[in-house]
Amino acid sequence: MPIAEALMIAASGIIVVFIMLVVLWMLINIINMVTKSLEKKQKVENIPLPKSAPVPEPVEPTTSEPVIYGGEIALYDVDEKTAACIMAIVSDETKIPLNQLIFKSIKAI
Repeated sequence: MPIAEALMIAASGIIVVFIMLVVLWMLINIINMVTKSLEKKQKVENIPLPKSAPVPEPVEPTTSEPVIYGGEIALYDVDEKTAACIMAIVSDETKIPLNQLIFKSIKAI
């Protein structure tokens, strides 16, 4: 096989590989755009919480020592592991340390 023919075969192989890479890149972009548009359509709306009795204003402690809440948490249709996850998420989202939050009840809606 002459060198010129071998170079033509190698060049055509390289061209085919690059064309396939461009096709895959376009496919990935199309799939990405489709999934983003589907996510926008299926965006979960915030469910308003039922109105409850007004919450009294917190009483400021008169001493410099921190007040420790030792009460129980009422769980309604929620297991302890799920309640712990919810408390951790609330703490993370509000940027309030978990030891400063007081949870009185957690209810599945």
